[in-house]
Amino acid sequence: MRHGKAEPYRDGQDDSGRVLTSRGIQDVRDMAALARKWWPGGTTRIWTSPLIRACQTADIMSQSLQPAAIRTDCYIGDGDLSGLYEELKALPEMDTLLIVGHQPYLDRWTEAWTGSPAGFKTASMALVSYDPYDGNFGKGKLLLYLHPAGARLFLGQAAQ
Repeated sequence: MRHGKAEPYRDGQDDSGRVLTSRGIQDVRDMAALARKWWPGGTTRIWTSPLIRACQTADIMSQSLQPAAIRTDCYIGDGDLSGLYEELKALPEMDTLLIVGHQPYLDRWTEAWTGSPAGFKTASMALVSYDPYDGNFGKGKLLLYLHPAGARLFLGQAAQ
């Protein structure tokens, strides 16, 4: 999942401190409401980039998904697929993981796992069935890609 829409970057500003806008918060809430309806049972973990906007997104998602754990992961913030892959291999097989990160890394990882990028817009989510032991960085199948506007349609809300 890509973080929600954040305040714009300004020259001289520390990018890591940018926060979600009110629209970004609402988009993530909409995604969380829909995810709650179809999220797999069992143990859920949320791993997030340490950047504030990603942590805010993870916190909002956690209110709906009730994860066993939320943790910040520098590999996600840095876009380090090799480091992330080593951690993915250590996860229990039946766990469901939500990764909250940034572009262009999410597209690169999705392409490495599934063969095609998902084109992550802010607050959008891709559901990937993933086998960490198949291929150089694991292999997956893209099952679903959803943008907040699509989530609102499924939830019966007017498109915003």
